[in-house]
Amino acid sequence: MPISVPSFGGLIRSVSCATLLGLVIAHGASAQDAPPDGGWAFVVAPYLLFPHMDGSVAVQGIPVEVDVGPGEIFDNLDFGAMLYLEMANQDWSVSLDGLYMNLGEQGQTPITGRTAEADMKQLAIEATGMRRVAAWAEVGLGGRLNSLEGGLVVAPGDIALPGIDVSDTKTWIDPLIAVRFTAPVASKWRFGVRGDIGGFGIGSEFAWQVFPFVGYRFGSLFELEAGYRALGMDYETGSGSDLFVYDIVTFGPQIGLAFHF
Repeated sequence: MPISVPSFGGLIRSVSCATLLGLVIAHGASAQDAPPDGGWAFVVAPYLLFPHMDGSVAVQGIPVEVDVGPGEIFDNLDFGAMLYLEMANQDWSVSLDGLYMNLGEQGQTPITGRTAEADMKQLAIEATGMRRVAAWAEVGLGGRLNSLEGGLVVAPGDIALPGIDVSDTKTWIDPLIAVRFTAPVASKWRFGVRGDIGGFGIGSEFAWQVFPFVGYRFGSLFELEAGYRALGMDYETGSGSDLFVYDIVTFGPQIGLAFHF
């Protein structure tokens, strides 16, 4: 696949997809079976998101319009993992949501045919503490750490075409205000909505997300969860050739398997 130099449009779109996956890590699973004696229940839940992204980004001052689906993300995925952990009692819950992704792309520049290789690593970790305010409602505070590392290497051509070897790292933290509503709808089914707002100019200018979901419990240990997530984020730092921008809305289905104990 040709990589355009200097625009690298396809690469930047792939990088954007990886980063937004890192930002979409709030999960709907909950330790809903906390013992009534004040003990703790636990959830371990791997999951997968299939996002569509629409908006604009800029990496090292290069602006790109983004309108991509999950196919472009998975075409460039070398490794990825998403995992949600929660512990809860009758009054409180504490959760940790993490994602790591490594994307890579190789090809030739379209005019000179030089070998080009790009890679992007993304780590996102969200921690949230929530207080139950009703049998079906929780509110809480948290924070989301995002760390993004990328690099691009283009082999040299002749004297007039020197090689390119650049890398960049961006890290920021968004404070969050979160709510979660869950209610049983049948003996094995439950419905819920999880949402948060954050950033407030501390990390992002503003970030939001909402995630309605349904869960089906089979046996005492397993729960299958499916939902549809939508989020928006507006983040900007730097200027000129150091400009880094996200102004993106992401939406798509999500599935997960929760282990309760």
